[in-house]
Amino acid sequence: MLAGLIGCVAPVLPGPPLVWLGALFYGWQTGWERIGPVFLGVTLLLALAGGTADLWMGFLGAKKGGASLSAQIAALVGGVVGLLVLSVPGLLLGSIGALALVEWRKHRDWSAVVRAGSGYLAGYLLSMLVELVTALLIIGFFAARVWIR
Repeated sequence: MLAGLIGCVAPVLPGPPLVWLGALFYGWQTGWERIGPVFLGVTLLLALAGGTADLWMGFLGAKKGGASLSAQIAALVGGVVGLLVLSVPGLLLGSIGALALVEWRKHRDWSAVVRAGSGYLAGYLLSMLVELVTALLIIGFFAARVWIR
């Protein structure tokens, strides 16, 4: 679980999914005494939302920055491709590169490109907060389930 918390601020590790895996491992090791399928299901949803926040928060940030729908989709696709090819740096490079390319081709205005890119970057940075909050929620639910009864 500690590795998951570190992963929330060091984007090399998927924070909330690692925290969830810690809870899953605990449940398995203790014979599922206190950790059951409902707990695992609810916390899995949290882990998935937090673990993918860097993708969808960037998408929403680009929208807030005035990016067109095609540029937002390009940023999402570019981020996924970049993540698969170059890991975490590729996520940012692929997203912002694809967003900038589509916005430039559409508007031919660098100020629009910068606004959209800034929105994407702000969303991405906020995603770290979302990851941290979801990881802390999972840890809080875990602690309540294990130690309070």
